[in-house]
Amino acid sequence: MLAALSDFYQNSTRDGMYINSCFTHCQSETQETWFAVGSPRIHNKTIAETVGDWYFSRTISKEIDCAYPCDTTCHHMI
Repeated sequence: MLAALSDFYQNSTRDGMYINSCFTHCQSETQETWFAVGSPRIHNKTIAETVGDWYFSRTISKEIDCAYPCDTTCHHMI
């Protein structure tokens, strides 16, 4: 998947992405994890912060996590 996104990652100047390595990818659909202090992070940025930066054109927001299972901020919900 990352190889397929390589061109986009390197060349897009207006779109964004937030790809974390958490086992449960739907953990960002609830406000409890979207806005929480303990929300999963990539480079110390939550998905809410990253999407906000992209949506309001504050910065180019392309966050890619380390390889699974390295992210200690994941909630591991099933």
